[in-house]
Amino acid sequence: MAKYQSIHELMREYDTEEKCLDWFIQYRWPSGVVCPRCGNHHEKGKKIYHFTRGTMKGTFKCGACNFKFSVRSNTFMENSQIPLSKWMMAIYFVINHKRGISSYQLARNIGITQKSAWFMIQRIFNIVNSDDDVLSGTVEMDEVYIGGAEKNKRPDRKTMNQNKILGDKISVLGMLERGGKIVLRPYEGKQYKHLSPIIENHIASDATVYTDESVLYRGGVGGRTHDTVNHNQGIYGRGDITTNRIEGMFSQLKRMILGTHVFVTRGHFKQYADMFSFRMDTRELTEFQRLALLMVQVNGSRIKYDDVSCHGNPGTNKWFPKYGSKRKIVL
Repeated sequence: MAKYQSIHELMREYDTEEKCLDWFIQYRWPSGVVCPRCGNHHEKGKKIYHFTRGTMKGTFKCGACNFKFSVRSNTFMENSQIPLSKWMMAIYFVINHKRGISSYQLARNIGITQKSAWFMIQRIFNIVNSDDDVLSGTVEMDEVYIGGAEKNKRPDRKTMNQNKILGDKISVLGMLERGGKIVLRPYEGKQYKHLSPIIENHIASDATVYTDESVLYRGGVGGRTHDTVNHNQGIYGRGDITTNRIEGMFSQLKRMILGTHVFVTRGHFKQYADMFSFRMDTRELTEFQRLALLMVQVNGSRIKYDDVSCHGNPGTNKWFPKYGSKRKIVL
């Protein structure tokens, strides 16, 4: 992958579906084809047969369980009729644009409908997941509120009845390990008990945590070493104690939403945040190294349209059932 300097050079070499198929096989199974059903990898003489001709061309059959599959099986591309060449370009654009790419722009770039482009983006988002990430060492933590300012809203859009300053915004807890990963998690509530489960899941017990002077952290951070900087007094750093890095990430996150996506819904915010975190975590890699890293994570990434669209039914919102996916957060 290192020999390519741009998407143009990549697509010039992989200019046919057959070549794109070989590329996906190579990067999905770098150590050889593995059956997605039983995990067979040419074990005990049970071969995996590759069909290269006829109606089964480009597919495989497992000699252990007789399962027939393709490079799309059990991945985000399963049952998709969109050519592999367009999938290759879509993946490149989605993961390498620092502030993301809108479905309208992607549709124009690769020549498909906006609805298909939106679903492609959601499928690619579903590959990355930071649910199991645990941060250690020195961790900066802060919260941010995503949504438009109340003073800028039309009278019929104001939500001051919920909070005179914040209104109806998405509350997000951000955690950044210095020299490591970033985790962004939406939450509900205004007390530490609402943050505690997130902190326990994503910050190691022996980590050192730096925050601001928010009342949310006055009771400590679950027994972890904790220090603060007082922003109300104009103090933004005391030696190594600062939250400037995580606040810089919040700035990039807001620019992504405002500049590219314009608005996101509560139900979809976590996927956008996870993809943003993936881009930031891999910011020192080249575009094609990031592409190769993503491809080894595609197993089990299948998602259906009903899983992400909700068809306007608020009760199907699995992140915030109370609100529903149709609640738009506009900056």
